Amino acid sequence: MPAPHGHSRTGLPLLLLTALTLSGCAGSGAGSSDDSASEPTVASTPVKLRTQELKFPLDAYERSTTEQRVLTRAQQVLTNRCMARYGFTFQAPATPVTPGDSADNARRYGVSDPETAATYGYARPDSAGSTRTPPTQPELSGTGKLVLYGPDGGKPQDLPASQQEAEAAQQKGKGTTKVEGEAIPAGGCIRESFLKLYAPTPDSVDALFVFQLVSEAQSRSREDSRVRKVFQRWSSCMKDSGYTVSNPAGVASQLGLRDDELSSSRAVTAAKADVACKEKVNLVGVTYAVESAYQRQLIDKNAETLQLVQKQDEDRLRFAASLTGA
Repeated sequence: MPAPHGHSRTGLPLLLLTALTLSGCAGSGAGSSDDSASEPTVASTPVKLRTQELKFPLDAYERSTTEQRVLTRAQQVLTNRCMARYGFTFQAPATPVTPGDSADNARRYGVSDPETAATYGYARPDSAGSTRTPPTQPELSGTGKLVLYGPDGGKPQDLPASQQEAEAAQQKGKGTTKVEGEAIPAGGCIRESFLKLYAPTPDSVDALFVFQLVSEAQSRSREDSRVRKVFQRWSSCMKDSGYTVSNPAGVASQLGLRDDELSSSRAVTAAKADVACKEKVNLVGVTYAVESAYQRQLIDKNAETLQLVQKQDEDRLRFAASLTGA
């Protein structure tokens, strides 16, 4: 499930994504309806260029970076405890909890900061010159992997949708694969830790519900006549500068820049022209206003479910804090 417009959330940790993959990543139920054909009213369009500090209506329903890190650590604790039941000493890589910050909007509509463009081109300041290595995963035997991920051969859609459902199925004797005399949870310990934290009961809202609403608003805004028009004006401006590009969120790839060329002199020159054209046509201001309007439309449509999201997140964070001491 890609994030359009380069939108990425720190709130989608590996264990969560693995569990969602195992579950088939159920839809949010917020699918398109007849109102998707109408373009929402935009009362005013701000003049904006930098996107780092943009605030969107759906931000109120998303977790902060700190909150998601607490949840990630809690899921790791639950996974470790599950593995211990089967005799495995397993330590999922720890995620440090740091002070909260806002979601990363720095590249929501492509590069938009003049200083960053002039210094880094299309490279990200936090990655330029860095050589990050992923945390090493503990070596597991075949049996350990069986316990962690569950038996192969099952269909994702057949996995329990909640921990309550999983426990009921186990009581009925479903799932006969055992280790140390105990049946392995459907989907393994990763799935069990996900269910205990994100879907304890059948009425638990999809863990990606808000993310899917954000993605839907972005997708709709891309098709909006006002956004298409400002993209065309930006593209014409870029053509006047010698660049043939159509999507401000993917200029580097459209120019054929390799990963090791994102901060090259060629990239810097293009990025500076890119930002100048965004400023000239107010691309950020127009797109932000339109996308925000679609978000408000979706909030109105899903108000009851979003209230439930907030309530369940409060309960989830309390549970996570009891596991991590955060």
